[in-house]
Amino acid sequence: MKHSKIMIALAALLLLATVPFVAAQQNGPQYNHSNGVATVTTDNLGLKVTAANQVPHFHFWDANDSTPGTDYHVMFSKFFEANDTDDDGTYTPGTDSRVYDPLVLPSLGWEFSGFETEGDPIDMIHFNFTSTETFTPGGPPTLADNGPPASMDITIKILVHIDLANDNEMKFDIMLDGWDWTYDDSILVFQFIVSESQHGEENGTAEPTSFQQEGATFNFGEAYMEVAQTAVAGNESSPQTVQVRASHGSSAAEETGESVYISFENFGNESLYYDPTLGIGSDGLGIIDYNQLLLIGVGVTVVVLIAIAFKMRK
Repeated sequence: MKHSKIMIALAALLLLATVPFVAAQQNGPQYNHSNGVATVTTDNLGLKVTAANQVPHFHFWDANDSTPGTDYHVMFSKFFEANDTDDDGTYTPGTDSRVYDPLVLPSLGWEFSGFETEGDPIDMIHFNFTSTETFTPGGPPTLADNGPPASMDITIKILVHIDLANDNEMKFDIMLDGWDWTYDDSILVFQFIVSESQHGEENGTAEPTSFQQEGATFNFGEAYMEVAQTAVAGNESSPQTVQVRASHGSSAAEETGESVYISFENFGNESLYYDPTLGIGSDGLGIIDYNQLLLIGVGVTVVVLIAIAFKMRK
């Protein structure tokens, strides 16, 4: 009888242990858009994406941290064509040179799409910002045999996707159309600036803590940026795989943070599609999947109850 009471108490504790996690999942995501800022909050991630006549700015934090803790900032600063001096497909600051002045994204105007959701209850959230701009390259080219194009009609779209099954992270697709290459053997470089701040600050105020690159992932503080190693150029009927390489280095004196450089091999006159990931936690580790935990808890409870019934029959 004593053993039965202990086992019943254990089963009750297991059931109670799952209750907070079920409740946490019932809150649902919150999202809105105001004054050029899209805000989304899930059980594990807080996110602001700003693109109102300024550089697209991903501002995110751990929604479970009530200290308050650290906010992380990833800003899509600029992109530029560069000559790949050592022919390794990677932009190396101080070794590789820009062909001409970069396209600085704060100069662009951005149009918000509105939110699109999937599922009932919601299990996916999508939104995007689009800019169409005529870009006139400035500055002399690195080599004397060719000059930069007179102008380019460029369309850039940033599409954000949040899958609530993995709500500690977000994917953002970058679509670029209209790039006009100066040289056939150069690379196109996207530059992001990574920084951090105290929670509630609108911009990054400090270098990211413990910034390091591990293969295709940049880790900083409790956050990460995962870089896909290939992109796609062209369309669905004839897609082309494009090699992608990532590197990092110090930002300019007037910029706070660490620069991440994502380099693309020459993709001709096609449109480019690329999808990196930002998240909180150790690249998917350390974040609890509440649904799995609930199933485990229920499963263990069933086993305990079967054991109780077997014991009582004896």
